Amino acid sequence: MTERTDAIVVGLGASGAIIAEKLATAGATVIGFDKGAHFSEEDFRFKHDELRYYSRGALVPDMSVNPITWRPDGRHEASILPWASGPAGSSEPLFGLPSYGTGGGSVHWGGLSWRFRQADFRMRSAIIERFGQDALPEDTTLVDWPISYEDLEPYYDCVEWEQGVSGQAGNVNGEILEGGNPFESPRKRGYPMPPLRRGAADARFVEACKRLGYHPFPQPAAIASVDLNGRSACVYCGFCHGFPCHVNAKTSTQVTSIPTALATGNLEIRPFTRVFQVNRDSTRRRVVGVSYFDADGRVRELEADVVLLAAYSLENTRLLLVSGINENGQVGQHFMTHNFGWFNGILPEWTNPFMGPLTAASTIDDVTSELIPDNEEGVLWGSPIISFPGDIQPIEAVHNMSPTAPRWGEGFKDWLRENYRRLFRMYSETTNFPSQRHYCDLDPEITDPFGQPALRVTHDWDEREIKSVKFLSKIKRAIAEEMGMIEWWEHSPAPFYHLGTHEVGTHRMGEDPSTSVVDPFGESHECKGLYVVGGGQFPSYGAYNPTETIQALAYFTADHLVKERT
Repeated sequence: MTERTDAIVVGLGASGAIIAEKLATAGATVIGFDKGAHFSEEDFRFKHDELRYYSRGALVPDMSVNPITWRPDGRHEASILPWASGPAGSSEPLFGLPSYGTGGGSVHWGGLSWRFRQADFRMRSAIIERFGQDALPEDTTLVDWPISYEDLEPYYDCVEWEQGVSGQAGNVNGEILEGGNPFESPRKRGYPMPPLRRGAADARFVEACKRLGYHPFPQPAAIASVDLNGRSACVYCGFCHGFPCHVNAKTSTQVTSIPTALATGNLEIRPFTRVFQVNRDSTRRRVVGVSYFDADGRVRELEADVVLLAAYSLENTRLLLVSGINENGQVGQHFMTHNFGWFNGILPEWTNPFMGPLTAASTIDDVTSELIPDNEEGVLWGSPIISFPGDIQPIEAVHNMSPTAPRWGEGFKDWLRENYRRLFRMYSETTNFPSQRHYCDLDPEITDPFGQPALRVTHDWDEREIKSVKFLSKIKRAIAEEMGMIEWWEHSPAPFYHLGTHEVGTHRMGEDPSTSVVDPFGESHECKGLYVVGGGQFPSYGAYNPTETIQALAYFTADHLVKERT
């Protein structure tokens, strides 16, 4: 007898676990697949190990098993991510793929939890209204979203209150509140928890920004600032981004949605399994299930009327391509990612950057998105500038040392001894505009150990993005000078990485089946019953971390699916 279930969820991470929870709670039987382990709390009791999690990437998909290739353009031969493989590669979790295993990337993320702005949903229109049609790059495929901020606002609220986000609201129903972000789009209510305590150097950042006329506010964080629903408040251990949380303060679906879903008795988790094909009926227009390798490497099939691909955007894209679901040629197109514009410096006093999470920070939004000032550089979309006062472990600090610092011997030790405890960082998040030159397809040569083709990413930093990073760097330098930094240095505006766990756009949502992959609920235009959810749905990309919007879309999709069942 063929095995059947009501719904299949591929990937139990930031979005898949939410949808599995809502379907299971509504009475549907759900089977969830994940390439990694089904983690327990005991797996993360001792996690203060920078070698294990940062240097050796214990939670990060290894390129030998999950290869992805990259090339700057179609004229070059692709190679397995050169910054994340081989003797010179690094398993630093930020510049590759997010975790696999239950909870996915929400196990090791930094917890920056942002709503997109109203203008982010109509980015193309906003730019044309401000700068004119000719300001857009000639080859851009930028479009507005088919849904608005107002459509998604109730689901942002679900993320913040059901998953747990700490922060200070700045705009509740149009009323601007002191201490919050005065530029944020209106929300129906504030956060369920107050902001985290800020890192030692953050006060200096805040005061410098105020003197320069900016409006700093606490970084919203998917980390419990107080005890919440059986979860401990943050203990400010300093091992946060790239690490699991040993007290469950970090808002991971591993400790929120998955336990709730399992408690219904309607969710079964199948760890160490790899879905390799989406199966369709004889018409090729309706999903019937998936084929997968089980934990012992045997080929299995499972049938369902609803299949949800909820892995990372790049893996969703690869699964669509290997399954032949790309009739209109849009799968893999419109690749977008973030350039972080890292800025590092040394302050006169101790900052103790090994203490607290990176989200124990403040932000200015004065030059974000459509608020970018008029400029001669052609910069069309801005970014927040965010302080990074903590969560910098020693090995990470070595990888971000001043270019003038010695790299070995007594001078190396002296530099770290004198300067590590005085480090401070800032960053921004600029995006590339979607273009026909930035895309993903299947690598014609590289395969994984299961014989599946690797995904190939074609992307390079354009002059327009480089100018955006340089524009924001001028603001960071002014803040650094006002803070009294003794020395500072910056990463290249055209950095070495082309993945940053923020990749989106490659299975775009839209109303027109000829120009998009899924509808606003994430259902495939080509194959009914197949939902492809996550950052790959984004039609455009602003300057905020994507996870809260990914999760809001997951609630949006789950709400639709539950209503469809009734």
